[in-house]
Amino acid sequence: MNENPNGAFKEAACIDVSKIFDSCSDKDCLEDMPVTFSAADQQLVNSSCYVKSSCVEVDTVSFAIEPVPFHAGFYSVDITYAFTVYVDVYPTANGVPTQISGTSAFTKKVILYGSDGHTKTFCSNQVSEYESNDGCCCTCKSTLPVACVSVVDPIVLDIKTTCRPLPTCPATDVCLSCNCDDVQPVPVGNKFVYVTVGMFSIVQLQRRVSLLVPTFEYCLPEKECTSNTDSPCELFDKLAFPVSEFFPKDLEDTSCGCAVSDEQNDGQNCNN
Repeated sequence: MNENPNGAFKEAACIDVSKIFDSCSDKDCLEDMPVTFSAADQQLVNSSCYVKSSCVEVDTVSFAIEPVPFHAGFYSVDITYAFTVYVDVYPTANGVPTQISGTSAFTKKVILYGSDGHTKTFCSNQVSEYESNDGCCCTCKSTLPVACVSVVDPIVLDIKTTCRPLPTCPATDVCLSCNCDDVQPVPVGNKFVYVTVGMFSIVQLQRRVSLLVPTFEYCLPEKECTSNTDSPCELFDKLAFPVSEFFPKDLEDTSCGCAVSDEQNDGQNCNN
């Protein structure tokens, strides 16, 4: 195609990209997830007075994608999150804590539109296939869409120890805490740790497609590559004086806390 009169649009180009056919966002409160420890760490939990936690991380995410029967193009996506929970174990009420780590997991299901794909595409990262019968005389091979999930670090909302597993525990205060005094906890056998976390996520279903898009000019970097030959003192002289490091922040300035939303952060970088 020829360039248009304003000199911006140059030609139409065909590109191969991953198109997002459907997506959803979630705000999950994962309540009372059991935490599993190693044998040595479990002994520390058993002899503890109480536990605390302020940090949990998402280690891995696994997917299981299946087509929804009688709803062409829709897929159920089972997402399993594996967490590492960091726990501070207090041997006595006023003792020095020992930090240990345990594992927990949570599975959720979402249904999204991922379109149909009956072609065979051979790539180095082969896309999964499943058998479908759409009325023809043979069973056809259909390709599954690719599922992606984006998560931020979860927030620990609560952590508790119990003397018996929660599903078999009657609704009494006796079962929600274990005996403990200011000197030494009373042995009660195995203790069970449950953590409640809050998590934000975005789930997407994608397929590789070819799209015709307008192109303009090649994108060249505007910044030049330079090698720094300044002496250490010359480089230090170019740094701005860190005024904010010498003065405590007011309450309205401390908007980068973990419990504050992005809207309240107002675009600030918490690492600064």
